[in-house]
Amino acid sequence: MLYGIIIAGGRGERFWPCSTRKHPKQLIPIASSKPMIVETVNRILPLIPRKKIIVVANKELNPMLKKLTPGVKKLLEPFGRNTACAIGYTAINLKENDVMAVLPADHWIPDGREFLNTIEQAVEIANQGWLVTFGITPKRAETGYGYIEVGDEITNSIYKVKNFKEKPNQKEAQEFIHAGRFLWNSGIFVWRVDKILQAFHSCMPELYDDLMKLKRRQISLVQLYNKAQNISIDYGVMEKCQNVAVVKSNFTWDDVGSWTSLERLHSLDKHSNVKLGLHSGIDTKDCIIVSTNGAIATIGVSDLVIVQSDNVVFICDRNRIDEIKSLVRQVGEDKDFEKYL
Repeated sequence: MLYGIIIAGGRGERFWPCSTRKHPKQLIPIASSKPMIVETVNRILPLIPRKKIIVVANKELNPMLKKLTPGVKKLLEPFGRNTACAIGYTAINLKENDVMAVLPADHWIPDGREFLNTIEQAVEIANQGWLVTFGITPKRAETGYGYIEVGDEITNSIYKVKNFKEKPNQKEAQEFIHAGRFLWNSGIFVWRVDKILQAFHSCMPELYDDLMKLKRRQISLVQLYNKAQNISIDYGVMEKCQNVAVVKSNFTWDDVGSWTSLERLHSLDKHSNVKLGLHSGIDTKDCIIVSTNGAIATIGVSDLVIVQSDNVVFICDRNRIDEIKSLVRQVGEDKDFEKYL
């Protein structure tokens, strides 16, 4: 049986102030007029029925999830512990011969049919025992993504994974593009439950033991999460296994990582601005301007990210957008800002 597992954890700090603890990135509209998790559910419904879709998320998000994803099962975490723990917790709630298609809740994939075709292709090889990940042909020398180095071809457009490469610097990213054997690591996976549990047993034995104890009701979910390592499935499992395959995927994809992603998802005006919401400006160019419930007016500015959400205004040099998480941590230390996080 094929299940769609939507990982909806994470706080989306790089989309603050629109993304907050109670309404993180995956629950708000960014790439379209619909919340990103709704887009993710709708994307897989032609292949996976609603009753076979499971959303994994922090329990604090459950009220919003009930509204946005009715009829979809929720597995609620007591708190975030990254994707390895979330995937292990999900796996023990399924049968060993079930297949999991693991999807982040906050990706932009407009080519729905091609995406579903790729999942079907991945399911075939997952049933042969492979842990399958999706690789995207790079469109640019991107330093914000991890990369996958492909090895020998297994079958049509599916390859053994030779190496996982961490986020590169600009020079390394250029070298990856020039080499022609590297793909972006999408963070989308397909595997059989028994095979991923075997991988946990080999690569993360302590977590595996605790998952088995949880399944036998020998420990509580909170105890498991308190003990679990805060680590991604990539670091914890995928980089250590030999039976890892990558599907060279042809669908359009973006991980919508920060405000600057919007220029790839939305049309630009004649001055190369992205404008979402009400804005009027003079001599304003190369800006990303977002207003959720008010108006923004500008004169003589360029290369800025300007976001107005409720009672918060965020302004940033677009070349320093990666520092937003540091800013969120800083304002989190100020009690006056707490209600805005």
